[in-house]
Amino acid sequence: MKRISDAELEIMKIIWKEKAVKSKKIIEQVKDFNWNDNTVRTLINRLIKKKAVGISEKNGKEYTFVPLIDEEEYKSEVKQKFLKTFFNGSALDFVKFLMDNDEKYYKEICDFLEHYDDLEE
Repeated sequence: MKRISDAELEIMKIIWKEKAVKSKKIIEQVKDFNWNDNTVRTLINRLIKKKAVGISEKNGKEYTFVPLIDEEEYKSEVKQKFLKTFFNGSALDFVKFLMDNDEKYYKEICDFLEHYDDLEE
């Protein structure tokens, strides 16, 4: 699995959402992070070096970036690593941890389970 930093992940989220996006649009969408343009370009270049992002089109100095890794596959790999690292690979142990340690999660999980049969239909 390619290790993607938290900052790089913010860029990946945009690229996954847009499917193909120019750096200018990425820069606009991360304004809340107060990153300068060079920081965003550095993050994109790191993702290119990691082969997480590719260039689909070049028009002068303007590039269009596309994801080279699938979002759901990446999430699945991260989930598996997280569960293995903290809960011996057990999703049930993770759910128990949430329910035992946070009332908000306990209620959320109970509400979900209560309506789970309705969701299946």
